This record gives sequence, C-alpha cells and structure tokens, in this order.
Amino acid sequence: MRDNKLWVFLHAPRTGGTTVLKYIMQTAPRGEILIPSNVRYGFEKKSFDKSKIKYILGHASYYGIDKEFPKKETFYFTFLRDPAARIISLYNEKFKDYPKSKVIPFDKWYTSQPKNELVRFYGLKSKGSESSHIKIPRFISPLVKLFKGKYKMFNFILTNFRRIQSPLSEKDLNKAKNLLDKCYFVGIIENAKEDSKFLFDLMNLNCPEWKYSSTYKKKLVTTTDEIRKKIYKDNPLDYELYRYAWELNKKQKETLGLEMHPQKMKRSSKDKK
Repeated sequence: MRDNKLWVFLHAPRTGGTTVLKYIMQTAPRGEILIPSNVRYGFEKKSFDKSKIKYILGHASYYGIDKEFPKKETFYFTFLRDPAARIISLYNEKFKDYPKSKVIPFDKWYTSQPKNELVRFYGLKSKGSESSHIKIPRFISPLVKLFKGKYKMFNFILTNFRRIQSPLSEKDLNKAKNLLDKCYFVGIIENAKEDSKFLFDLMNLNCPEWKYSSTYKKKLVTTTDEIRKKIYKDNPLDYELYRYAWELNKKQKETLGLEMHPQKMKRSSKDKK
C-alpha cells in the first residue's frame, strides 16, 4: 500500500530546525520534499506532483497547508528551544561575520528586540501565515527574490516592522498552546538526540544521529544564569510556552511510543492487572 502520509514541519527560527530539515533532505528523495518558501519566492518551480509530496519543510509552512493536499493524512510537528538559548543563538548568528568594530554589544541589541517571539510565531502559523515574524502580504514576495544576495537589507526592513507590533497577551499564549496540542509531535532541542530519533522513527526515516555542532567559529555571547533570568522575565509568555511544550513532549512520547511498540502496550496492560 502506498504511503499517503504528509509530514508538515512548523519551523520556528533558531530552534535547531535547520538540522532537522538537513537530515530529512539527506534521507528522503528530493521529489517527496516541498519547501514552500522556495516556491513562493521563485527559487523553485511552482509545479510539482502533490501525490508524491511527503514532507513540507522550511519557515513558510503553516497550520492548514494540508488543505492543499486533501488526499493526504497529515501530521504536524515542531521543535521548541529554551527562550534564553534561542535569543543568544539569534545574536550569535546575526553578528558571526561582522568585524569586531561593528558588533553591537548584546545588552544594547537585546533591548531593541521584540519580546515573546515564539508565541507570536505559533500565533501566525495558527492563522495560516507563511511568515515567521510578521504577516507579510503576498505582493511583497517578489521583493524577496529581488533582495537575494542582500539579506541584511531585507532583514533590516523586517526587523523594524517587528518592533512596532503590539504586545502579546495570555490570549495569544493560549492560541500558541492550542496549536502545539494539534501537533502530532512536539520536540525539544535541549533533548534533540532523543527527540530527533523518536521523530525519525515515527516517520520511518533512517536519519543520522543528531550531532551538536556550532556554526560559529567563536560565540560572541554565552548563556549565563544572569542573562537567562532576565530573558525569562522579559519573555514570560515564551517561557510558559516552553514549559508547556516539555509537558506535552513527555505525554506524546509515552503515547506514541506505545503505538510504535505494541508489545510494550501488552506488557503495560498486564502490569496493571
């Protein structure tokens, strides 16, 4: 019987998702993979065989994209990361190629950053947005192709749009939690070795074992207890969502683990007796 499953990755920025994407692309046939952002921005052809697509990857995926694949059985998945580690990673990535004289000190850079960006991300994805930070109208898409090779200029525009967005509330947090509840699997990057293997087993993919490898020759900032506490305080919704994801992760692995290994379920039922 033909595998009719569709795996959709809700890829939050700086949560290790690029490694997840890389491993899947190394393992699965390219014709089974769709990266909506490449299609949207004209980097790949718009015509593809929907019946062959099994994996939708990249930042431009969103909840509801499965409506374009009505004959598929869809499974959404995502990975979260400790808010402090995510923000530190964002800073190190942004300035990794800057000459030392042009690197903005972390404290100064951080004060200008929007807060609770993970909650905002999942809120956008729950509404069917292809964007990760702000809802970008489709007519702007051609500009991305125009700015190819000028990423810093385009990112500067996006960053300033993000700064004027309204603050988030408990209502937004609940929307983000609801979306996580709808995901078939929610992974935690701090537990990536275990969670990535668990996910790839669910997908029936023989992907490589997760390896932590820094993309930076030298990290400009590392996560200290002082920085961590400050970021948690400034991003309470993200911190609460991260804690919620851990709880959900444990429940899902217990339930899905029994589904993958029915023999364990039989032993468990005998133990209860």
